[in-house]
Amino acid sequence: VRAKATFAAMHRAIREGLVAACHDLSEGGLAAAAAEMAFAGGFGVDFFLADVPNGSALSIEALLFSESNSRFLCEVPQELAQQFEARLSGVPHANIGIVRDEPRLRVAMAMLNKNGWFIDASIHELKEAWQRPLRY
Repeated sequence: VRAKATFAAMHRAIREGLVAACHDLSEGGLAAAAAEMAFAGGFGVDFFLADVPNGSALSIEALLFSESNSRFLCEVPQELAQQFEARLSGVPHANIGIVRDEPRLRVAMAMLNKNGWFIDASIHELKEAWQRPLRY
């Protein structure tokens, strides 16, 4: 029931033009989706695991890499954030990060970098590590 509601809400938000970019978390989880979105756009991203819905019950590894076919990472323009949140009001969702001009993927446990970045890597280095095994 929740998956159907999630897909319907996401479909409405995308159809209404509220989503700039979206990636499912079914292959590689949150960390892989964030990295792949950063690779595609050439931008960086900061995200905060403490803000992931129901995240306090999971390990860091599960938060980063849990593969779920009914979860999405969305980039939403700031001016459309309230409308986007209204469209998703019936399903779990949260603002967990920001897009940055600096091409780095950074992950912290808490907002405002209270505990420091435990991942702080260039998206160019990450993309090379991701593509290298595929070259032969």
